[in-house]
Amino acid sequence: MTDSATPAASGSAPAGAPTGQSGPPPGAGDLDQGHPRKWWILVAVSIGMFMGLLDVTIVNIAMPAIISDLHTTVTHASWVLNAYSLVLAVFFLSMGRIADRYGQKRVFLFGLATFTVFSLLCGFAPNIDWLIVFRAGQGLGGAALLTISLPIILGAFPPRQQGMAVGLWGALGTAAAAVGPTLGGVLVTYGHWSWIFFVNVPIGVFAIVVCARVVPRGTKKERVEGGIDIPGMLISGVGLFALTLALVEGGSWGWTSAAIVALLVLAALSFPLFMWWEMHTASPMFPVNLLRIRSFTAANSAILFIGLAMGGTFLMVVLFMVSVLGYSELRAAVALTAMPLIALIIAPNSGRLNDRIGPRLPAAAGAAFFGVGLILLAQLGGNTSLWDVMWRVALLGVGMGLAMPTLSAASMASLPRQVRGVGSGSLNTMRQIGFTVGVALLVAIFTHTVALNAQHATKQAVGYVAVQPQLSAAEKGAYSAAILKNAMAAKSSGGAATLTTQPLAGAPKPPAGTQAALQYHKVNAGAAAIYKNDIAKSFSWPFYAAALAALLAIIPALFTGRRLGEHMGHEEMSRDERLRAAGEAEAADAGVPLTAE
Repeated sequence: MTDSATPAASGSAPAGAPTGQSGPPPGAGDLDQGHPRKWWILVAVSIGMFMGLLDVTIVNIAMPAIISDLHTTVTHASWVLNAYSLVLAVFFLSMGRIADRYGQKRVFLFGLATFTVFSLLCGFAPNIDWLIVFRAGQGLGGAALLTISLPIILGAFPPRQQGMAVGLWGALGTAAAAVGPTLGGVLVTYGHWSWIFFVNVPIGVFAIVVCARVVPRGTKKERVEGGIDIPGMLISGVGLFALTLALVEGGSWGWTSAAIVALLVLAALSFPLFMWWEMHTASPMFPVNLLRIRSFTAANSAILFIGLAMGGTFLMVVLFMVSVLGYSELRAAVALTAMPLIALIIAPNSGRLNDRIGPRLPAAAGAAFFGVGLILLAQLGGNTSLWDVMWRVALLGVGMGLAMPTLSAASMASLPRQVRGVGSGSLNTMRQIGFTVGVALLVAIFTHTVALNAQHATKQAVGYVAVQPQLSAAEKGAYSAAILKNAMAAKSSGGAATLTTQPLAGAPKPPAGTQAALQYHKVNAGAAAIYKNDIAKSFSWPFYAAALAALLAIIPALFTGRRLGEHMGHEEMSRDERLRAAGEAEAADAGVPLTAE
């Protein structure tokens, strides 16, 4: 065996090895310090990852401006978001495998260059169709950035510092989520929507220059052998595309429509076909035996549930603040920054915690915080204050800061260096699928409940107007008609903000300062309070569903291990390999490493 295969080099003793090792065997001290430029590598790679995640959130705020400037519809413009998400989901796994085969640095630089070029093209897009095409190109670059950044960082740091490094990496990703909506709002308000794409160009060029200089090329020994599994990529790509497209369009096309049913059937058939092919091909895209590594499988399962809980939660909180509290979208986005800012503080410290006590308890605690925060959000009503929302959202931030970097570290630290690319692709794919399923599920639940509650509130509001003794018959008729008209408009547009603030909008207003004007405002406030209370109830079941997903993540989180890298590929070792590794660990303890050249 070579030095790279010894337990000392991997940073963790295998099952059956004696405990109490004082460190690596003689001669391995330099290796244990990690790469000499590891901090520069962390900064350079995180810039690229930051840019990829920033574009997930920054575009949302610019959508109204894009729709207006490019003269398109909401449905057509939604593909600016969907194209990016679809390409991300399809190419995460493929990018990881290509990086394992041809080198992480090459694929990461490809991702930076692709993302930067297509960002420039997005800014110059002449119409909505070209913008959608260029956003798909951005997604290809983003898939490389988000998949390869974590394996590069883990390869640069020694095992004893990997938790801290991943914590810092996760904090920067969280910062991107925090900055995105606010930065997008500022650029659109004081500039033009194209600047949300142009801002990536100088950042991308800088990241390319720095990464080209500091990120190590890697050795052939660190790469997997064999060719690229083209059939595996096609099968997984078709399946993920079908699943993501069905989830994205299920609400508008109809969940029982022939197109959605066909897409879901295609996705369901592709999974067993993919697994069968991967077990029988000579050069699999995804080594199925990785699923035997407990930490890897547990972390992937947990992050799927966390992604499901997070995916629709952000949307639900924004909708609640806009529809019930009457905030603007930008003000709601600024208020929501409490969540990622708290996570930004927690994430680096959770990394240090992982290095000390392992990932099991921080990951489970993070999932629990997220679940409890969501249960508390489900209790909010029509009289909610900003503070009521923010301290509950802060609990979600604690959960994010604990769970996300911890699960990422637990998954990747358990894998041999040669397959960390495809391992990171798998992790990102699980998170992306969870996000997409979460949005689709929570939106479906909310759409059903808000329709029922808005209908009930309309009846109550009309009844409230009818029993006001100070109103004339003409005023009652005009106010009731305005309520019904606004309710129909809100139903067709999917919004309820007007109902919770101005349910009498469109009705004749009495002259200001008159007694009739005072009665108008009183009736408007009373009807608005009815809508606020009923529509606020519509958010309870979506938040409960997300909370259930977060609490289910606790179960696999508890199986991620008592220390990072605890299960580092041991489940896929034969009995003889485990005995040989244990013997080498004992020899290393005695100062006589058994390494044969």
